[in-house]
Amino acid sequence: MLTPAPHVHHATGPYGTAVLDVRRGAWLMLDPDASKIWHALTIRGGTAGLADEIAVPTGQDPRAVDEQISTFLGDLMAVGVLVDTSRPQQRRRWHR
Repeated sequence: MLTPAPHVHHATGPYGTAVLDVRRGAWLMLDPDASKIWHALTIRGGTAGLADEIAVPTGQDPRAVDEQISTFLGDLMAVGVLVDTSRPQQRRRWHR
């Protein structure tokens, strides 16, 4: 299950979602479409059915939208904003 990383704070307003990555000291501003994905993860616990919710009213291909959602989630995981709680955390080695 994907969830915001412990060092991430977020707030949603009428124009999108602001995500603060405290570890990097960086803000990520999500537009309304990206906020739908963020909301699905944080409130509903997943993105199941989200592609259809976005694609059908706008006449888009749900498979294409699903690929875009997956790419977006992968990008958020790559920068450390989202973590996959179903995967065991890798321990980092430290040196003196």
